[in-house]
Amino acid sequence: MKKDFAGNILKITIGVIFVISLIVVIRQFFFSTSGTYALIYQDNVLLHKIDLTKTSESMEFTIDYNSDTVTGYNTICVKDGAIGIVDADCPDKVCEHMGMTSSTHFPITCLPHKLVIQIVDDSEVPSDSPDIISH
Repeated sequence: MKKDFAGNILKITIGVIFVISLIVVIRQFFFSTSGTYALIYQDNVLLHKIDLTKTSESMEFTIDYNSDTVTGYNTICVKDGAIGIVDADCPDKVCEHMGMTSSTHFPITCLPHKLVIQIVDDSEVPSDSPDIISH
């Protein structure tokens, strides 16, 4: 009887952990929060800070990458409170397929060009970062 009791406690504990994990995953993917700023880094250097709430018109700009072995570019689009890479000359084009986003959960990355676009809330924005003013 003690074995049955211990087995039931173990099953209940595993079930509770599973349910809590499931709730966390569902919350992360289906109820993601939108950030207000996009921080664009290349080689771990902050290049641009864009306020996504103040982009009234579509805006595109290009960031070039030059290293000893790789050269290239990424064209970035900002519109409707979201940001994404719409064109790049990297070989795999994974960054283009990530699409437009305003979610704080997953950054947009282009590994060949060492480019990262991170979406953050107001509280996470560095105060001394370069800013792109959009009209």
